[in-house]
Amino acid sequence: MKKILYIAISSQTGGVPRHILQVLKHAKKFGYSIAVAVPDDGDYFPWFQEYASEMVNLKLKPYSVSSLWKLHQYIRRNKIDLIHSHGKGAGMYSRPLRLLNPGIKVVHTFHGIYLEQYGSLLRTIYCAIERVLRFLTCHFICVSSSELKEARRLRFVKKGHTSVICNGVDPELFSQVSIDREQYLEEFGFPKDAYIIGCVARLEQMKGHSCLLTAFAGLVKKYPFCRLLLVGDGPDRERIEARIQKLGLNQMVCLAGFRHDVPQLLKLFNLFVSASLKEGMPYTLIEAQAAKTPVVATDVIGNRDVIHDGENGFLVPSQDAKELARGMAAAIKDPVLCRSYGINGQENVRKFFSEKVLLKKLFGVYSATIKGERIC
Repeated sequence: MKKILYIAISSQTGGVPRHILQVLKHAKKFGYSIAVAVPDDGDYFPWFQEYASEMVNLKLKPYSVSSLWKLHQYIRRNKIDLIHSHGKGAGMYSRPLRLLNPGIKVVHTFHGIYLEQYGSLLRTIYCAIERVLRFLTCHFICVSSSELKEARRLRFVKKGHTSVICNGVDPELFSQVSIDREQYLEEFGFPKDAYIIGCVARLEQMKGHSCLLTAFAGLVKKYPFCRLLLVGDGPDRERIEARIQKLGLNQMVCLAGFRHDVPQLLKLFNLFVSASLKEGMPYTLIEAQAAKTPVVATDVIGNRDVIHDGENGFLVPSQDAKELARGMAAAIKDPVLCRSYGINGQENVRKFFSEKVLLKKLFGVYSATIKGERIC
């Protein structure tokens, strides 16, 4: 059984930990033993413990030379065959480890390339580091075709050493769900005839909640039966609560926090909305489609790889509250079109975003990389 070490900066709720857990559950049947190096700072850590061959609990942020050395010792002691880093912070550990462990293979997945959060100087430094580290990387994985284009533009990847492996879900987990709608509406304090607009996303700036709230404030004036349910938690919760208060939306918006019943909530939603400024490959849009929930999403990297405007959903410009409101209004006014988008979306997931496709491609990359074979 080949040994792999996963490295991630955090075990807090998000796309990266979810992806890792998804792979851990199936690793043994593909002939791999996967250990996980990640700090014990989130909900996913105990779940990783259940499925990983071993946990390496290390503080990785801010960058630590001591942690790098401990990872090096772990790799030598356990004869690891391949390191797979998830996200830019983890990639700052995995590639230098190749210098300390000659012959080891390194795979790196970006999970979204976010330069917008940096000032010009930090952006220049980060890009320079990534361009150097690409020469220490055996294979790159981008989670969407749009992300691959961005990585190539920035010269973060090597030609002929990069694959696109989209996130995937088990469609049946979302298509066969039934709910007691009245019970959910009562729980969230919504009227029985409410039209529920839902968003499942971490409460942070890149997810565009401020724009969504502004758009919803305008929408609800024309469609007062609408209610907004925000599912998720994060560092911007207080700021979002203040924004809801300022817009006078206390009775119209519910912050549900982190939930384990997302498949059921997607069935509750009449409409799913993503106002993200940028994505890698959003699990939530894939899940919404798997549940046949119509989608309005911003036309950004990641979102546009899942939603095709006029085919399986509505795409609107990013950071434009008026256009976002128009998109939501168009969905409300045309339920027949929304039903067709829901059917098309579910078929889209079954063809291109299933868990089976993800796992087959990923373990194929591991096999070829360990053998030193080129992946076409």
